[in-house]
Order: sequence, then structure tokens, then C-alpha cells
Amino acid sequence: MSNFEEPSVEASADLRGWYPDVVTEHFTLRPYEPSDAPEVLDIHSRIDVVRWLDNPPFHLLADESEALERIEGYRVREEKDPLSVQRAIISHDTGRAVGSVLIAPCTRIDGGFVGEYELGWHLHPDAAGRGYATKAARLLALQAFTAGLEELVIGMYPDNEPSAAVAARLGAEDLGIGPDPFYGGEGHNFRLRPEHLAHVETERLVLRRFTRHDLDFLAELFAIPEVARWSGPRRPRTREEVRTGLANQPGRAGTHPAAGVFAVCVKGEDRPIGQVVLGPLPASEGVDRRDHEIGWHLHPDAHGHGYATEAAQALVARAAAGGINEVFAVTAPENAASQAVCARLGMSDLGLRDDWYDQSVRAFRLATS
Repeated sequence: MSNFEEPSVEASADLRGWYPDVVTEHFTLRPYEPSDAPEVLDIHSRIDVVRWLDNPPFHLLADESEALERIEGYRVREEKDPLSVQRAIISHDTGRAVGSVLIAPCTRIDGGFVGEYELGWHLHPDAAGRGYATKAARLLALQAFTAGLEELVIGMYPDNEPSAAVAARLGAEDLGIGPDPFYGGEGHNFRLRPEHLAHVETERLVLRRFTRHDLDFLAELFAIPEVARWSGPRRPRTREEVRTGLANQPGRAGTHPAAGVFAVCVKGEDRPIGQVVLGPLPASEGVDRRDHEIGWHLHPDAHGHGYATEAAQALVARAAAGGINEVFAVTAPENAASQAVCARLGMSDLGLRDDWYDQSVRAFRLATS
């Protein structure tokens, strides 16, 4: 279900830019464009799709002009409320929109809008069974949490078993079947929070997702020369560059449910001390590899306590639990500190390799099981 009676929200600059396009192996998430009108019409003229999206009487789109109005409505809603977005799922097989995933404000029947947002999705029937809904919903939810939302509502008709299965695969809390506070009648209700997608604890640390409220820390971290020299452009980054990188974190992590970019926090403290990543390892041009890497950047004030090793060990365990059979770590040839962490993790030293990042790196490998 999706509720299109959104409230008026102050569209501050701080809330914009948290839903960048995401390109995955099989699909791209991007805003709808007028050229998508034929696909929107095809999807929303089908009763087997529309019957799950709202209360009756159901409205089936009649022609492309109505589809264009629908697309313009998506744009206007996002302009009004930058936390509310509708993204097209563009299949790489066809180059066409095969469905939608959305974040939209929810209006309670008995209390109006009280800051709640829902996560929803729908697909063309021909696109079902390929993982589009689960993967796209996970990516958009992570973007919403990065933007600062702390919880998402997921609601559906009680007999919508495919959507209930998607919610379960996301790890959402199943609230059962009961009164639907937004649409009325009976609904199958779920609640999704950031920790359902990623929350790791070790003896001393908590690994959680970053949000826009961590921007000050990340801007400070990547402005430190001794940190920046081992990361990305290998120079201190501007605050705007760091903000862009933070918004791109969900896409950087890819679609594997175990992957992610995590804030490293000492238990009992919310301010991070660093960043760790478990995600796709970009192969060099012309190299056919699909590997996963672990990596870390800690604030210098947190060095010397074994935090990098402890956090990396937790990511290795997460990779193993998620079915990732091996992980790599790549370092600059002169980065002795990170190479020491790799040694403490028991990783095999592969020497200098040029398989990744289009450059020569010192690489390490570890079988997770």
C-alpha cells in the first residue's frame, strides 16, 4: 500500500540529496522520467498490480497522459518533502522500468501525520521472482535511514503473501494482522528499523549504519591527512565530498544483505571512532572478478586499542554468516599499519596485485569458512 496524501514539510537543503541513483549488477534505481510513461501505464493499468496499492475503488490508468501526470506527481511530492521519494527499478536486461520502490509519509486515520513514513514496492508481474523487490527495498530503506529516518512502516493486505515474504527477507519486525491505522480495515503490518538491516556488536564495539547526523565526524575524519592519504582520492576531502560519499554509502555497499558501510562506536558512546566496510571490491578494467572486501579507517585518537582488528573480525564473521566464502583487503603498498591488521586477522599476503581499483595494491585474502 502507499499513501499519497503527504504533509507539507519544510524542504531544507540539509534534507536534500540523500537518495542518489544506485546502479547494481542487475538494476538501477533512479527517479522516474517522462520516457518511462509507457511502462508506468503498463504496470498501473493492471488490476493484479493496482489491487494491492490502495483501497477500493481501484483506479487503473487509462492512457499515457495519465501516466505522465503520475510521474509529475512523484516529482512534485519529492520537491515538497525531500524525504519522500518514488524510484523506478530499471532492469539492465531490458533497459525499462519494471516496478517501483517508494518512501512516503503516512497519515493516520485518527491523528494525521506524526512523522511516520512507509516503505513500499510493486513490480510488473513479469519481473516477479528475480529479487528486484527485496534488493531495491533494502537499498531505498538504507538511503532513508542515512537521511535520518529512524523507522519505516510496511503495510499490506493480509493476503498479500509475496509482499509479506519481502518484508520478512528484509528482517522487518512482524507486527501481525490487525487494524491498519493508515488505511483502515485489516492489514498485515511490519516495522523496519536500521538495526534490522545492520547491527553488529563485539565485546567492546557496536557497528551501526551511518546517518546524516554523523556528517560532522566523517568530515573531520577525512580531513585528517594521515587518514585521508589511505582513502579514496588520497588527499583530505571537502565537507561536500564527504556528504556525497555518505549519501552514496548504501549504493557502495551493493545488494548483498551482509554488506555495508558501518560506523564503529565504543559501547555506551554514540559518536563514532571510525568506519569499516564490507562490500564489493571493484575489479580493474578488463578484469573479470566479483570479490568482496573488508576495509577500515579509524580516527587517530582511537589507534592502538585493537579496535580496527576487532571490528574487522566482526565483519569477517558477518560475511561468513551471509554466505560470502572469502574476503579480501587491499592496501597501499606503503600502508604498514593496515597490513599489520591484515596479519592479525590471519589473512594470506598475496603481494602486489593489479586486479582491483585500476592500480597496484598489496592484497590480502581470508577464507571465511
